[in-house]
Amino acid sequence: MIYPLPTDALLQEREVVWRVKLPDDYKEFIKNENGLIPSKRYFHFRHNEKVIDRFLAILAISGEKSEEAYDIGVVSTQLEGRIVFDEDSVGMQLIPIAALFGGDFLCLNYAEEAEHPSICIWYHEESYELEPAIEFVANNFTEFLAMLQD
Repeated sequence: MIYPLPTDALLQEREVVWRVKLPDDYKEFIKNENGLIPSKRYFHFRHNEKVIDRFLAILAISGEKSEEAYDIGVVSTQLEGRIVFDEDSVGMQLIPIAALFGGDFLCLNYAEEAEHPSICIWYHEESYELEPAIEFVANNFTEFLAMLQD
């Protein structure tokens, strides 16, 4: 886990910057498990086993901690246009929330339903500028958490 844990004020600040409303179940999770390397880190997807390296964090960036590399905003900046479907869209379309083994990310997908984002896998090797390669995983964050196994 990465400290300090995000406050309601920091989460609200990020929602304003990203122009999205984070799901309540996800906000409760990240306020308690910020940057967690989970003990239940495996989930089955399309006859394969996927592995979560770690959940990403929401941090107040100071530039002084190595853990800031796991901040959602920092990771989103690194991925830039490869997590955007429409450059004219207002607000984040894909928000990476967990790093998967092999370089892919688990994301909140706001592209299809802005009020109720689903969970998808973003594939780094198949994604290009304005052409993110994604696959649906779960209807919501709670449903995804129920998929995790030891």
